[in-house]
Amino acid sequence: MDASTSDKESPSISVTRKIVYAGMALLLFLGVCEFTFRAIGFDFSKLGEDLNGTPVFYRIPTEPFGTAFYKRPGNQQWTGKVVTAQMSRIGYDAKWFPEEEEFTLNYDADGFRNPRSLASWHTAMIGDSFTELGNLKQEELVTSRLSQLLDVPVKNLGVSHTGLLNQTEYLREFGICKETREVVWVFFEGNDIQDYLLESNRLSEIQTGSAKHIDLLETHQPQTSLIQAVHRRIFGRSRKEIYGPAVNATLSDGVTQFKIDYAPPGQEQILMQLGRYEAGIDKLLQLCKQNNLQLTCVYMPCKRRAFSDHKYTVASDAPAYLRMKWVPSDLPDWLQRVCDDRGIRFVDVTDALRTLNQKKLLSHNLYFDTHLTAAGAEVVAQTLAKAMRDDELAEPNSLEN
Repeated sequence: MDASTSDKESPSISVTRKIVYAGMALLLFLGVCEFTFRAIGFDFSKLGEDLNGTPVFYRIPTEPFGTAFYKRPGNQQWTGKVVTAQMSRIGYDAKWFPEEEEFTLNYDADGFRNPRSLASWHTAMIGDSFTELGNLKQEELVTSRLSQLLDVPVKNLGVSHTGLLNQTEYLREFGICKETREVVWVFFEGNDIQDYLLESNRLSEIQTGSAKHIDLLETHQPQTSLIQAVHRRIFGRSRKEIYGPAVNATLSDGVTQFKIDYAPPGQEQILMQLGRYEAGIDKLLQLCKQNNLQLTCVYMPCKRRAFSDHKYTVASDAPAYLRMKWVPSDLPDWLQRVCDDRGIRFVDVTDALRTLNQKKLLSHNLYFDTHLTAAGAEVVAQTLAKAMRDDELAEPNSLEN
């Protein structure tokens, strides 16, 4: 039998069988990989690496304290360009903040932005990210500038991703010393009411036993499935898709771009939520009265309200609620009435920030980030210091009358 005859008679593998064999081999390979990654506990979520790359400012507080509350771990330090690092982590081009400087942020033993030498203080300031301001240098913080303007020590108890319940417990646990006389509470209109409701619900769940008060880092469950990681990679939304574009609005000059995120509602739209929130205000006020502390509320506007003197166009691909026409709501009027009824000093810094923005938008970071610039923080500190000084000067006269 010659070679040509032998070749003709040898069985050939059909294309279908080849595909089946290749598929089986791939499944076997994936099965081995899946088993291996699960066995060694490889974490596809890369929590540790991701956390180290995330500026402290943008992290949620993870360490439990009190009944149902969370704080940052103490004695943390992070060095880098805060906003640029966060944008790069999400997937944005690094071009947005070419002027941003690298600096080191230090957090005290309790997890707050204070000099570690601070042993006593006249004033404690509570609030969320607009109090922490982890995008600014220590000397640029509202608390630092207020301390210089009033010539008294001021303690910063601000933490991102917190609401009034958590902040009240910060004051109770870390904010009152023998020399403390004043408490400044910074209300951010963008999400403070929402955060309070979330905290209130969590507190109820923990008290009833339907949820546990756990350390969010120590109890992290690693994502060890290769198949799940591949699925998320292919079908899941990227961080950039979740956060949206770095800018979504343009001034009438057709050149200046910036990002807006919030459209604060008016009183009538959230009456039920406001009633619940007032209970939180009363709880804070009660703590202050028990310790003979003067309470001041600072109304912190979102970027959209601070820029409301300017005409701008929102991008067509922005979320629907941002594309709808918005005029400054009456939320500040509600909060001022609540504070006036309770004897709480009320300071709305909106007009001061608008004045800063009359010629150029300087109060807030334009791109991606929603927070104050150093110039914006300076204006807030000056406005607050003036209100507190004026009240102090007026007190003797009112006593004489």
